[in-house]
Amino acid sequence: MRVVFTDKRVGLEADAVFSAQNAPTSIFKDAGHAEPSDVELRQWHEAAWNVGVAPLLWIITPTDVRLYDCYASPCGDNEHAVATPQALGTYPLQSTQLMRSLDGQCGRIATETGAFWASPIGQVINRRHRVDRELLAEISALEDRLTTVASAVTNSEALLARDIAQRFIGRCIFTWYLLDRGIAQPFLPADIPADLSAMFATPESAFALFGWLRATFNGDLFPMDDPGAEREHLTPSHLQLIRDFVEGRSLIPNRLGQGRLFRFRFNAIPVDLISSIYQQFARTSAADKARSQGLHYTPVELVHLTLDPIFEGLSTNAAVIDPACGSGAFLVEAFRRLVWRAASDKPASRKLVRHILYTQLFGIDINRAALGIAAFSLYLAALELDEEPVTDIGDLKFHRLIDVTLFEADSLAEQLPSSISSRTFDAVVGNPPWTYVKKDVERRRASEASTLRPRRSPDQAFLALGAKLAGKNGRVGMVMKSTPFFSKDGHAVAARNHLLSSLAPVALINLSYLRREELFPDATGPALLFFARCGLGPQADRMLVGSIPWTPDFRRTGVFGLGPGDIRSVHLKHVLATPPFLKAATFGTVRDCWLIERLDSEFGRFDTLLDKLERDPSANRGQGFQVKGERNTPPAAYFSMKVVTPEKFTAFRLDHAALDHFTHPTLHRPRRETIFQGPILLCSKVCNASGAERGRYSAAVSPHGVLFTQNFYGISFAGSDVRYAYAISAILNSSLTSFQLAFGGPTLGLERPTVEPHDLLSLRLPDLTSLDPSIMKRLITAEARAALDPTDPARLEVLDEAVFDAYDLDADERTLACDSVNRARHLVFENRCERGALIISPRTDQLRAYAAQVAQTVDAYLRARNERHLEAIVYPAALARSNYASGLPGVTAVRFIMAAGGPGREAIVREGDPSELEALSAMLRGQFDTAIPPYLNERRHIRIYGAQDLFILKPSEIRNWSRTAGLNDADVILADHWLHRGNALADA
Repeated sequence: MRVVFTDKRVGLEADAVFSAQNAPTSIFKDAGHAEPSDVELRQWHEAAWNVGVAPLLWIITPTDVRLYDCYASPCGDNEHAVATPQALGTYPLQSTQLMRSLDGQCGRIATETGAFWASPIGQVINRRHRVDRELLAEISALEDRLTTVASAVTNSEALLARDIAQRFIGRCIFTWYLLDRGIAQPFLPADIPADLSAMFATPESAFALFGWLRATFNGDLFPMDDPGAEREHLTPSHLQLIRDFVEGRSLIPNRLGQGRLFRFRFNAIPVDLISSIYQQFARTSAADKARSQGLHYTPVELVHLTLDPIFEGLSTNAAVIDPACGSGAFLVEAFRRLVWRAASDKPASRKLVRHILYTQLFGIDINRAALGIAAFSLYLAALELDEEPVTDIGDLKFHRLIDVTLFEADSLAEQLPSSISSRTFDAVVGNPPWTYVKKDVERRRASEASTLRPRRSPDQAFLALGAKLAGKNGRVGMVMKSTPFFSKDGHAVAARNHLLSSLAPVALINLSYLRREELFPDATGPALLFFARCGLGPQADRMLVGSIPWTPDFRRTGVFGLGPGDIRSVHLKHVLATPPFLKAATFGTVRDCWLIERLDSEFGRFDTLLDKLERDPSANRGQGFQVKGERNTPPAAYFSMKVVTPEKFTAFRLDHAALDHFTHPTLHRPRRETIFQGPILLCSKVCNASGAERGRYSAAVSPHGVLFTQNFYGISFAGSDVRYAYAISAILNSSLTSFQLAFGGPTLGLERPTVEPHDLLSLRLPDLTSLDPSIMKRLITAEARAALDPTDPARLEVLDEAVFDAYDLDADERTLACDSVNRARHLVFENRCERGALIISPRTDQLRAYAAQVAQTVDAYLRARNERHLEAIVYPAALARSNYASGLPGVTAVRFIMAAGGPGREAIVREGDPSELEALSAMLRGQFDTAIPPYLNERRHIRIYGAQDLFILKPSEIRNWSRTAGLNDADVILADHWLHRGNALADA
């Protein structure tokens, strides 16, 4: 924040910064007693945009408050460079109405709850236009144009041209940085102009600059390995492109030649943003290897989120290593934090900064170009963090980092350097590559033999390496691919259990809800954060799990809505003993965990039941035929049969008249003819609209033989009791199967909305061969009635109840299963429309159902003494009104009162007077101090206990007010010992 408050060269000299959710959100600048000039307004706005740390700039003048978008840089012709940037809004101080509007949209409540981003002001702001994104786009365009100017013929010539282009850009930006910060000017030779554009006017002046840089700076700053090749490549065309970049003429194709109103100012741009920008170089320099080596752009927000718990209480002399460091984004941020802690509110000395750089930061990467960029980024960070004035040219010299603390090596295949392998580290961090490279299997086989890890998951091997580098006490914080952690594959389960046990205490924070929200600009894989022995960790016998929820504005904001209510503590022994338990804990609730654990322990697997029914996997069941690939002639009998495809599949029963005949002349895999013999139970591999309702899994029984594609898993009941096919169809089409797949299945909500055969066959089903005949009859009857009209909710409810009876579920477990269809929808259908339904405000009837569930659950405990009961009061208006049409979330409150008399058969729920809520408004203005870690979102759920009543306040989003939420809230209330203490205050 130094550049925001005190750096006169930056020129902002702000008066205050407000932060929420551990991130700056508003910068405040007091213009003083006189009206600011257009030049001053432009200067302040330009500085705030270059700083890039907060989305909103407040400029307070003697007459009004003006708001400016710090994530947008106006573009225009150069002759309009002095134009005044347009304010997002102007609010006269004398207008009470407008000042209230300002407070409602951008004040403390709106900011802390995240409602600001959905306001008319917040909706205009988009991080896609932030300084780092704009600079990245311009650098990428410049790199492409510099590369294509060269007349490369061979692939090696093209790679050389790109490498040299990156060196030109790197030196240009480094010099720009030195000039903007006033570091270079005192030491420039007389024959080198002090103007950056003039330095690149001619090849002679450019190489004079390069020579000075080489003589002045030791280390790894884009060295001139082949000066002759560089002179050959630096043409007037190259120089013109570099000058266009420096002088603010865009090189992006759709904005080519357009002038930039705000210039890039490297005395203001934070060094961590610069570091993240250079990841682009690492990817393009690797060319075809970039994808296979898993080089991806890690957003700076994700770097911060990963390091926050790691650095909580970490020693100032901690040694930090990134075993797949790439361009050094994690190391640069770790560098900044170590210096800040070691300096302890005093100016950071050069000796301190250099000591940390040379002795506490280590990195390994397979890509040497990436290491060069990591070294460059660390040198820039050292200059940024060093608060001593540069008085001698020797102050600018650095020791080499590559081959000293940064090493080129394949961490998984080669012997690590002795300076790495001979010690342990206090913190192991990073975002290791996820991409499986088939050709590397042989040379990595030795590593695989000594390390438990899932198949095709190299990042797990990096995590195992991280555990080794961390030793017995070191912390681990990594961005990982999430699917191996929820897989039921034996290798994956063994690897996961080994890591969780050896690195305890552990925390897992799921990020998969954001995978299609531009969490990674160039990848959509599901991610999670893996933490070990860090600030988030509980006792060693427990682990913390949770998910960062989906929000509609994450693409624009990059703000992680992680609150204490999104994280829960579970016993490690349950996770180790029951593979699907971790999925339930991460994606669901504690109640979901209990039910998943019960199903896993009391019921057998689907494939075990099929074995008992003598449905042999080699003859009676399997996936359907595959079309593309090898050309095999299908059996002649196929041409007289009809084919089931996903487009023609319907739940419960097939419309045989609508099916097409088989016409494929060849097949890749024809499959055994016996699996196509009727009667057949068809199980869909793709979760889609074929279910009886959105969110339900779908299966169907065909009494006749049919062919089916690989999109289905079929079970032939030819020669067997067909009643079992209908009973299984009832179970698979029930809400309980949706529950098992959503909260115990390894793929839904993660990578794809599919149900693979091993997912299907691992479902827990009752043993139908020993099931009570009356229940068996009810299953078959309910399935047949539902098949007549699958769209009838009443028939589906009867079906569900019959299935629940087969599993002997209690009332609370039935609530979880019934709610699971709605809860599974956003895991199956990852579109914004479906997920938008999660955040609409609850209707009064939904609030009443929630409140009744809470009261019923608490009343179950009160019934023992039969002296008191819980009554609920819901309010037709939200405490802070929501407006879904404009995206403004509100806060809903429900009140509970302890009343005399034993509980009745039904919970008492009534509507209350909205005026009762007025006294609670102060609660939302941050007047309660809570001991939550600073990196957690402040948008929390609040419980306010009185002598005989309780208020529950939560965001007005239906996902917070379901019957399942009521069950869990009742558990929390009981855990608070409300029944035993009259006054308490607790935050979820």
